[in-house]
Amino acid sequence: MQQNRYCRSCGQELEPEDQFCAGCGRPVHAAARVPTPEADVPVPPPPQQAEAGPQPPQATEQTAAPSPQLQERPPWRWSQSKQPIFLFLGSVIVANLLFGVADPGTKSGSLVESVALLIGFTLGQFIGTLLYFVPAWLALGGLVYLVARLLGRKPRFFQVVFNWWVTATVAIPILLAGLSTL
Repeated sequence: MQQNRYCRSCGQELEPEDQFCAGCGRPVHAAARVPTPEADVPVPPPPQQAEAGPQPPQATEQTAAPSPQLQERPPWRWSQSKQPIFLFLGSVIVANLLFGVADPGTKSGSLVESVALLIGFTLGQFIGTLLYFVPAWLALGGLVYLVARLLGRKPRFFQVVFNWWVTATVAIPILLAGLSTL
């Protein structure tokens, strides 16, 4: 049983295959009306995907990318700092061994005495080098941290101090000083 459809604008009868009204040219989905014995119910138009209306403010806030100030900082872990710490301590140890080998006071008659003097000299030098370069390492890291904060970033202090290039900037002069004694 076929129901008749009529255009809402001009009242023209519409055929089932019509997409536009032959009388006024309006799209059928926007103008169709199906008479029924129970009630005269209009046919709603299908949703338009091509129309991009303004989004509600809530949807705009959800789709917007979070600002850098609102982003959470990643947690800092000691495991991330092991390799830079080992680089720093290794450079101090190598440099102090080079200082000890180059020092004529560590050379004595027997091998055991030479090794004992080298270890004693190296331990003393090791502590002295640490007391000199650890504050330099922290000061350089603090300076980089302050510059990052002034630029609007929010790093963690220890992430900056144990960064590879900060550590290498401190470790390379230590190694160069040890190599210069040879």
